[in-house]
Amino acid sequence: MSALNLTLSTLDQTQRFGALLAGLLQPGDRLFLVGEIGAGKTTLARAIGATLQADPPLTSPTFVLMSEHHGTMPIWHGDAYRLPDGSDPLAHGLIDERQGSGLTIMEWPNLLRWPTSDVSAAQITITLQPGVSEEQRIVQIAWDDAARLERLQKALRAAGLELHDA
Repeated sequence: MSALNLTLSTLDQTQRFGALLAGLLQPGDRLFLVGEIGAGKTTLARAIGATLQADPPLTSPTFVLMSEHHGTMPIWHGDAYRLPDGSDPLAHGLIDERQGSGLTIMEWPNLLRWPTSDVSAAQITITLQPGVSEEQRIVQIAWDDAARLERLQKALRAAGLELHDA
C-alpha cells in the first residue's frame, strides 16, 4: 500500500482536500478515517459528501452506526466508536452487498475486525492527527491503488497543499 503525508493548516484546506479526494473515489471504495475524538474525521467526511452531493448532508453517525445518503453515487457513512473493540462489521450491519455500488466511509474502523477475503473493495485509510494549532491536521493517506494515489498527489500539489515526508 502506497502512502502520502500532508499538513492541512485550515478548515478550508481540509474541505479542499476532501473535494480533491472525492473526485478520485469510485463505487466500491472503502474509506477508513482513523484518529482520536476531534481529529477531523467527520469534517473530512462532510467535505467528501458535499462534493458528491450527499443528500441528506453527512453528519456524525455515532448514534446510528451507519447512515445512507444519495448523491452522485450512494454513500454509506458509519462510525464504530460505540462498538466493542474487535467487533464484526458484518454482524453489526456495517457491510452489505449494496455498498459495491457506492462509497463506504467508516470512522473508527480500527475498532472493527474487517474481513480479509474481500479483495473487490479498494481501501483508502486516512489517519488524522491534531497539529500545532486548533485547525491544523497532520494527515497520512494510505491507498491500495497507487495510480489514484499518484493522481491525488498531483492534485494536492496543484492546489498548493503541503505534502511532506513521513
